[in-house]
Amino acid sequence: MTEPEEKQVEVFPPPEPEPPEPSFKQYLVGWGLIFLGLVALGVLLGVLMRVLR
Repeated sequence: MTEPEEKQVEVFPPPEPEPPEPSFKQYLVGWGLIFLGLVALGVLLGVLMRVLR
């Protein structure tokens, strides 16, 4: 009889804890920055269209 095969078990490190949900203030800051960026882009496009006309 042949010897039984040894089982190889891989040991993985525990998963990293998930970051906490962002607070309402962080949501406001994030969306506010996106909104201000879009407004700035619109103003820049408006100025360029007026200057290059």
